[in-house]
Amino acid sequence: MKKKFYICGTRPVIREIHNDYEEYFSFQWETGQFKQDMQYMENIYFDSSGDVKEVSETEFNAYVEKLRKEKEL
Repeated sequence: MKKKFYICGTRPVIREIHNDYEEYFSFQWETGQFKQDMQYMENIYFDSSGDVKEVSETEFNAYVEKLRKEKEL
């Protein structure tokens, strides 16, 4: 499995790429955890707004940690 990391607008999203399928997990503002959310497949593949940015795992983790601290999660 391979992972890719995105910021979609302000929401962190993890894309897990398996041999036969993909899964998407979005950051939940209420809990600070990640939950499967397949709607982000369309957002990432068909980003007409330019709001989706692929980032490194290090940048992604720093951003998630910042959000959790800001939301006191």
